[in-house]
Amino acid sequence: MTRDDLLGAATEAARADPRVLAFLLTGSLATAEADAYSDIDTVMVVAPSDLPDMVAEARSWLEALTEVVLWRQVHPPYPLFHAITPEWLRFDLTIAAPDRLGLSRDRARPLLDRAGVYEALPPHPPARTLRPEAVERIVEEFLRVLALAPVALGRRDYVGAVTGNGLLRGLLIELMVAEQNPAAPPGAKSLSRVLPPEDIAVLASLPSPAATRESALAASVGLAAAFLPRARRLAESAGVTWPQRLESACRAHLRRELGLELSA
Repeated sequence: MTRDDLLGAATEAARADPRVLAFLLTGSLATAEADAYSDIDTVMVVAPSDLPDMVAEARSWLEALTEVVLWRQVHPPYPLFHAITPEWLRFDLTIAAPDRLGLSRDRARPLLDRAGVYEALPPHPPARTLRPEAVERIVEEFLRVLALAPVALGRRDYVGAVTGNGLLRGLLIELMVAEQNPAAPPGAKSLSRVLPPEDIAVLASLPSPAATRESALAASVGLAAAFLPRARRLAESAGVTWPQRLESACRAHLRRELGLELSA
């Protein structure tokens, strides 16, 4: 079964069920951003009275079309499901009432629409505003994790130090994405569609640490140099008070425990 086969079968199954008011394609397949690696993102719209039964039947509904090797409800009790088939087709299904869609017409395509659901959607999503609390969380977490380096290195847990560097790298990526303020949060598989080439180049230039003291330290220093200046700029633009006491304590802790002086 191909991706198109599965999408066609799902559309016909939705058409055959009178409870389905609309069946919408979302994600990259709906927005001309898809490639051969894109998954299938769908939204099934039903009346509120039919929602509990459709959620309960979601897995059997899909298994009537294809074998499923992974089925997961992502955010219980929110009705969003991830499924994977033996061909490793990735199929996401959200089941929602018409007033709980959170979609816009430019981010969806109707495959079935019995009730004018698609036309009732706004043409574009509302403008996203950068949430100061999100910036604050990213900055505080980066400093907290950075200051854990003496723990891993003091215990000679160099694998743990590499893991910590991975967390720092993830927070740097979060910061970069927050700077772009995309209309929808990107998946980890779509960073090159959200971040500008210069940010991708920064990420590509950062060292990949080996499980040694020297390598882990070098990676931490490089990540801090990439993160801290741009985090200060973003905090200022978002109206976030910079956590100077936390940063100063982090720097003093690294200096005292590791003899490490951050240049950023």
